[in-house]
Amino acid sequence: MSVQVEHHQAVVNGLRIHYVTAGSGYPLVLTHGWPQSWYAWRKVIPALAEKYQIIAPDLRGLGDSEKPASGYAKRTIATDVSALVRHLGLTEVGAVGHDWGGAVAFYFAYDNPDLVRRLMVLDMVPNGFRAGEPVPLEYAVGLNHMFFLGGQPDVATMLISQNVDGYLRRFLSSLDLNYSPNVFDESEIAEYVRVHSLPGSIRAGCQWYAAGLREDAENIVNLDHKLAIPVSAWGASHCLGDVRSAWERVADHVEGGVIEQCGHFIAEEKPRVLLEKITQFFARLADASPNSHVPAEISAR
Repeated sequence: MSVQVEHHQAVVNGLRIHYVTAGSGYPLVLTHGWPQSWYAWRKVIPALAEKYQIIAPDLRGLGDSEKPASGYAKRTIATDVSALVRHLGLTEVGAVGHDWGGAVAFYFAYDNPDLVRRLMVLDMVPNGFRAGEPVPLEYAVGLNHMFFLGGQPDVATMLISQNVDGYLRRFLSSLDLNYSPNVFDESEIAEYVRVHSLPGSIRAGCQWYAAGLREDAENIVNLDHKLAIPVSAWGASHCLGDVRSAWERVADHVEGGVIEQCGHFIAEEKPRVLLEKITQFFARLADASPNSHVPAEISAR
């Protein structure tokens, strides 16, 4: 990377969170999905850091953050993010979320209207399932990993833990989610295998999906109003496609579309395209910089 990425630890919500920062300017919070970590943003952070202050946490249970036994509903994880942002003394931010990180970013924005000014979501709908609504067969087959990981999470944890490298290698290269099987090189796969080989990591990831089929499915149908801030929703042509209609159910102002010839891992497969989308969407905020730095007293990893 041409820009210095700094590693930090902070205790928020009684939880130790690892996060990275880079750059200065208007703050953008980047939230990753599964099976990833802050590292999912490595290809876009350098360019974004030229204009923005970047905060990219490892979300609860993943990466190098603490892996508690519970608390994997996305609305709960969003409270970790808001607590971290407030801990850093930030008064307003933009948010970008991919995969489950998109659901986390949504609740981060929904529950903190004073804090989040704009939201971008990548290849994610507000929740994969909604309590009381049928699941189309094609959708269920295409995202069958959600049922494997979340249906009986303890069984999935046991099976994956026997060959973490094998499972993640297939997940990250399979055409089930990817436009190309060659999005990730060996060093990139190795980093994801490293963090998922940490004690409790595989279990935590399965709990993310277990909550998705249970608490998250209930939470999404119990919202009492729509999100008022602008939302930019982009889907991958070779995964979820155009997700705008799903976001229009929970937000008043939705733009976006489809990123062509791209699989699920947009930031890693089409970083230049994503940089263009982020730059355009957050341009109105870029010239304002109410918070310009992360407090120096926070210790680096």
